[in-house]
Amino acid sequence: MARNALLGFALLAALAGCSPSGDEAEAQAADAQLAALRAHNDSIRQGASTTLAATTPGTDTVTVAEAALADSIQKSREIEVMRETFAYAGGSRDPFASLINSSTTGPEIADLDLVGVYQDLRDTDNSIVVLREKATAKRHKMRVGDQLGRARLVQIRPRDAVFTVRDFGFERQETLSLRKQEVETP
Repeated sequence: MARNALLGFALLAALAGCSPSGDEAEAQAADAQLAALRAHNDSIRQGASTTLAATTPGTDTVTVAEAALADSIQKSREIEVMRETFAYAGGSRDPFASLINSSTTGPEIADLDLVGVYQDLRDTDNSIVVLREKATAKRHKMRVGDQLGRARLVQIRPRDAVFTVRDFGFERQETLSLRKQEVETP
């Protein structure tokens, strides 16, 4: 049974290094490595126990458990965590990169309000819709065929505007409508 966590990890590492084929040379190498780790751990524990006994004048002995705890705390502070990084070069695409191209991003349809529809009954090409972004209050004037981000205006109706939104190669239609107006009666 392992005396502390470091020895337990060393034991697991030594057992994991042995092949299931039962090669005698590998087993002896693992045993030698385990013996070296035990000797190193014992020397550290003895040094820690003598240091702790020397610093506490009222106690004669320091238990092995306290020394092992001090050793484990010291080792845990010395551990350096390394983060693995990846670089994608060549023909393959980075799988973590966004699929949305930053040049085509714009406001989402859900973030827009239809403020006004100005229809020219003589020439429908002159019809204009006015949109307002909810977050920034920025206004956009659009005609049929104009594009705002991934959305293209395809139809202007008397009380709403129809957009075709292209996402990841698929197209869907969304409609923005004017808010209902309250009619005041005198």
